[in-house]
Amino acid sequence: MVAEINNLRDKTIILGQIGRAAAIYRADQIIIYKDQPDESLLMKYILGYLETPQYLRKHMFDVRPELQYAGTLPPLRTPHHPTEERLNELRIGEFREGVVIGGSNFHYKVDVGVNAFMNVRGKPPLKGTRVTTQVMQIEPEFSGRRVKKKDIPYYWGYDLRGHNRWLSELAYNPEWDLKIAASKNGESITNIEDNLKADFAKSDKTLIVFGSYKEGVSEIIEHEGRRAVEIFDYIVNMIPNQGTETVRTEEAVISTLAVLNIFKE
Repeated sequence: MVAEINNLRDKTIILGQIGRAAAIYRADQIIIYKDQPDESLLMKYILGYLETPQYLRKHMFDVRPELQYAGTLPPLRTPHHPTEERLNELRIGEFREGVVIGGSNFHYKVDVGVNAFMNVRGKPPLKGTRVTTQVMQIEPEFSGRRVKKKDIPYYWGYDLRGHNRWLSELAYNPEWDLKIAASKNGESITNIEDNLKADFAKSDKTLIVFGSYKEGVSEIIEHEGRRAVEIFDYIVNMIPNQGTETVRTEEAVISTLAVLNIFKE
């Protein structure tokens, strides 16, 4: 996605746009598959850093060359990136991301970004583990419980997932209800809008695949000895009649997610 960009600062800015688009349109997961040259590690660090609440970054990330320009990344401003920094600003029942700082027996302490550590009952995870918590009590003891992301009733950021095998194998995985490939050579969205809207609205897990700057999804799949039309439910041109000779991958991501976001309402 960013292999054609010559400098790290510009790569960081583009990946920041990808992360923002994922958050704006409530993507649950960003899957990074390898390409040549391989920039997957860089993407992992920058997208992971962007998704992590600011108060946890010092715990979760060491000083790394990939993060040299992390200061240029835009804030996500999602619900899991709160701005409250003091205990008296919290509300009972709210959710916070945290990191385990220690524990023993059946209790452990979690840094959730305020001026006190949260006490949580349960078997202590390893120190440094990131956990999602819910505030249960503020006075006389600041305490909470560990919860699962799926139990939070609103958008809670994207997860990162790596994929080291063929792209076609990812798409063949039965976990997906619907598989969409974005391609300038695909069917115009204007011709299949009604069918795609209906299928997308009823899908619980949709895979949306974008190609690289060198090759589209169909070309990548063909190099793997398969045909995209046999794998994907839709191969769609989301930007018909484009006014530019090319559409960059980050632009395709933003455009595609914007259209599908309307379909989901």
